Amino acid sequence: MSLMGLILVAGLLPRLGRYVPMQSIAGFLLVLGAIVTFPINAKLAVTADPLVGGVTAAVTATTDPFLGMLAGVAMKYLIALFGV
Repeated sequence: MSLMGLILVAGLLPRLGRYVPMQSIAGFLLVLGAIVTFPINAKLAVTADPLVGGVTAAVTATTDPFLGMLAGVAMKYLIALFGV
């Protein structure tokens, strides 16, 4: 993380972008999100509130993270509204 911060602060990212193909960056980010980030965050969310976390994880996995976040917020408000 600190190395990436140094690259950003030094302004080297546009220069590196000329030499690294966009497809490899997109693939790296996909693997990072799918294998590293999503399972850890999904486990924490389902542990904290199983219904909201489960709906959020399912919508995020099938659509995109923004819609998953909206679904989680909507579920939280619906649960509070109906007292489940």
